[in-house]
Amino acid sequence: MSETETETPVCRRLVGRTAVITGAGSGIGLATARRFASEGARVVCADIDASAGKAAADEVGGLYVQVDVTDQEQVEALFKTAYDTYGSVDVAFNNAGISPPDDDSILTTGLDAWKRVQEVNLTSVYLCCKAALPYMQRQGRGSIINTASFVAVMGAAT
Repeated sequence: MSETETETPVCRRLVGRTAVITGAGSGIGLATARRFASEGARVVCADIDASAGKAAADEVGGLYVQVDVTDQEQVEALFKTAYDTYGSVDVAFNNAGISPPDDDSILTTGLDAWKRVQEVNLTSVYLCCKAALPYMQRQGRGSIINTASFVAVMGAAT
């Protein structure tokens, strides 16, 4: 490290903890995977995109699990895999979300596009919380983080 560079201190507060991150292949999910790994977490990178999800897991030394977050059985299998692999589920970072081009103005968005966005952006949070909580209850600890984009405040991305 040169004299002009400064090292950012990392707390390492997640050593020995298992973090499951949905949407880990890009954006906020990938940044979170990197940060959690730097803090010592065992990171489970969940994403529907196998290429991006595997790349994220490889980068942070974590485990990749392909999952459609709208499918209850796949979500349950995700958290079971995390537990079976690492022995705990300490953090659920429910982050997967979409903003497809066909979800535009309410005047032009079709009902199928609307339903798909609700399934991915909202129902998935419910499914992930429902799947993660039993592990956390048995452990007597855990943290659930649900993210939302600026659209939650604005009402529409456009």
